[in-house]
Amino acid sequence: MISDDLGQEYKTMSLSLDRIKNFLSARNIEYKKLKYIHIAGTNGKGSTAKMLSEILKDCGYKTGLYTSPHLIKINERIQINSKHISDKDLNFIKKKYGKDFEKYKLTYFEEITAIAFIYFVKKKADIVVLETGLGGRYDATNIITPLVSVITSIGLDHTEVLGNTLKKIAFEKAGIIKENVPSVCGKIPQEAMKEIVRVAKDNNSQVFAFGKDFYAELIRYEQKKNFQCITYNVQCIMYNKRQEQQKKGRFELSLLGNAQIYNAAVVLKTCELLKNKLKKIDFNTIKKTLKNIKWPARFDTRKVKIKNKKCSLIIDGGHNEQAVENFLDLYKKSPFYKKENKLCFAIMREKNYKKVIEKVSEEFKYINLIKLDNSRAVNPKVLKKEFSKYINGKNINIYDNISEMFENVKNNETIIILGSFFLAGKVIKFVEDNLL
Repeated sequence: MISDDLGQEYKTMSLSLDRIKNFLSARNIEYKKLKYIHIAGTNGKGSTAKMLSEILKDCGYKTGLYTSPHLIKINERIQINSKHISDKDLNFIKKKYGKDFEKYKLTYFEEITAIAFIYFVKKKADIVVLETGLGGRYDATNIITPLVSVITSIGLDHTEVLGNTLKKIAFEKAGIIKENVPSVCGKIPQEAMKEIVRVAKDNNSQVFAFGKDFYAELIRYEQKKNFQCITYNVQCIMYNKRQEQQKKGRFELSLLGNAQIYNAAVVLKTCELLKNKLKKIDFNTIKKTLKNIKWPARFDTRKVKIKNKKCSLIIDGGHNEQAVENFLDLYKKSPFYKKENKLCFAIMREKNYKKVIEKVSEEFKYINLIKLDNSRAVNPKVLKKEFSKYINGKNINIYDNISEMFENVKNNETIIILGSFFLAGKVIKFVEDNLL
């Protein structure tokens, strides 16, 4: 089976479309016959992909979902109707095409992407929601023509690969925009939006932008019930009676935070555009799906009992400046907020971890740093030195693993896990393996 080593994925990265195209063509994988929604963005693309795939599934379509990274097991990345690809299917495809993967020199990510295409074709998916891995223009997923292209957000991340300005990053993400295919954009800075519009114009792609063509905002946040009520404002073709628009434009969303409001708005606008081609998309089903959707490591709150101690966890994969700002904005509004809470933290070297540490140090004064078995992870000693600029070093602990940290947890503590999806996955697996 393919390794779960996310460090290996980053090290083997080589942005190109030729290798995967040549492989799929040589093996006659008819991936172009499937219908797709293609999603890029600095943050929010996973949540957006999940919402769309769940809506399409609940509306009666056999729906493929391809996301990255995984939290615990690589099978999570490839799903049909919310079910992960089985070890049996994954290993069968790997064995059948393994020599060709080597022949065409596919990278780690290209290999997983190729397996996803093979699986979706084999299972005859009605539609596939594809999330890019990194960027867009040269991402291995960018070999299809979708029904709709989606760009969720633009921020400074992976600057060593995508460029060090919002304009350059927007250009790379806008690479998923295709000729005569509509594009939906989330809440995006003006500098980046101008570049996306320019690329879209070159491709005769009509752009629908948050804040201009559609909008959503918070009505209320139900802390005890763990959902937020939002309103979505646009003249939607799925609404038969305009006078009912205001009433019908209200949604309960189980994914929390401002960023998820923007993501949900993007999802709703995308559904509006898809309604012309996918007739089974149903308003009431959308409402029900958004109310009940679950997506781990996105302000993921859990009350657990481990090693005979009760504690509350908030697990979030926020791993760059924009994602951490989104998390902190929600955290400060939540009933969990206390500066006495402990932050469990790890982060990857390619992130601007100094800026991230500066931001989180404003809200936490007790830090647990975890040593990760990932070659990309910043050494905890380096992180401690950086945190010590803002926090008393006596309040900063380094642990060799998750288990060691939980040995030192006190009863009824609240711990926030932040900085890396890899860390989030490690914590989730430990919790699931050790629940009493």
